[in-house]
Amino acid sequence: MPPALPAVLEDWVSHLKQHPSINDSVEEIHKRLIDGDTSGQYLRYLFAVYDEQAVEGSLAADNIESARMIRDKARTIEGHSLQNEKLATIAKALGVVLRRYHLSRKERRQMVDGSMVVGDSGD
Repeated sequence: MPPALPAVLEDWVSHLKQHPSINDSVEEIHKRLIDGDTSGQYLRYLFAVYDEQAVEGSLAADNIESARMIRDKARTIEGHSLQNEKLATIAKALGVVLRRYHLSRKERRQMVDGSMVVGDSGD
């Protein structure tokens, strides 16, 4: 007979040697913010594809504000790896996360009716 499986989650021990990447940590908080964003502020910071549309008048500024929201949320979770991370680092990782979903600012800027449109320069 094989050994019994642990009955409670605390007894499950992962033997992976690799810890979640910063991108994975940002994605975890990103999902929590979307799920609990009753005010819609987090998504407003992510919505713009041009500076003129940005909440703060700049895509870079909106990226920092969304990163700040991610870090602030991480600070409510005891021992979370993003609690003391730099905002610029979180913003870069958020770009990776958005590309995972094909929803980066650049990808959405190149969409028409939900489909990517390739320009003359191939981008």
